[in-house]
Order: sequence, then C-alpha cells, then structure tokens
Amino acid sequence: MMEASSSKPSLDASGKNAVWLICKRCGSKIVEPGVAAFVEQERKLPAMEKKEGIEMSASGETLLAYFKLTDMMQFENVGFCMVHEGRKFLTCADCEVGPIGVLEVDTPGEYWVALDRVVCDDSGEAAAKPRPQFSS
Repeated sequence: MMEASSSKPSLDASGKNAVWLICKRCGSKIVEPGVAAFVEQERKLPAMEKKEGIEMSASGETLLAYFKLTDMMQFENVGFCMVHEGRKFLTCADCEVGPIGVLEVDTPGEYWVALDRVVCDDSGEAAAKPRPQFSS
C-alpha cells in the first residue's frame, strides 16, 4: 500500500529508507530503498506548486521529518529550481511539482527530501512501475 505519511517511515537497520520514495503527483521514482538517512529536523518549505510557481512566502509550512542524501547521483529522478536566499528547491523531474525538498547552497552534499512531500511505497509497486510519459 502506498501512502503519504507524517509518522516515522519504514527504515532499514542502518536508519535509511526501506522502501521507494515516489512523487505524490505522478508516481515517479525519486529515491530507491536503502539510500537516504531518516532525520528529524525542522525546516520550512514553500507550498507545493509547479516548478515555475514556487515562491517562499507565508504559505509555506514547517516540516519536521526528512530523508538526507549526500550526493545528487543518489536520486533516481529529481529536478532543481531557482536559488532563493541560499536555498535550491528540489522538485520531481517528471511533473515538476515541488518543492519536495531543499539543498542549502552553503552546505553542498546535503539534499533534504521532506517525508510529507513524497509517498513511501511499501507495496513494491514503484519498483515495477515504468516512468510516466508526459506529452508536451
């Protein structure tokens, strides 16, 4: 069963995601199991929108649970948008909805994906699902 969750996700013995992290909107695979460390840390992200509409404003929310990756190449599928006040926001590369997370420009090598902005696929559906095709 795939579901978005604000509770503690399924983790492996090393504290990393035990299941695929996938896009809430289009189902694209973002991070494969066993790659991202779970961290409880407070960070504010703008409201979810299409890439060109992302703006930091009062409509953002403070989220408390993240997956931390240390290399851009650990992602299966991720997009980056503008730098705003030293932060680069992460989006789904297929549907461009985000931010699903953030990269703090002054701390390269720390990519933060918000648990509440992705779906944890504990059913195995994501592993078998091909990437979606969008028409232009």
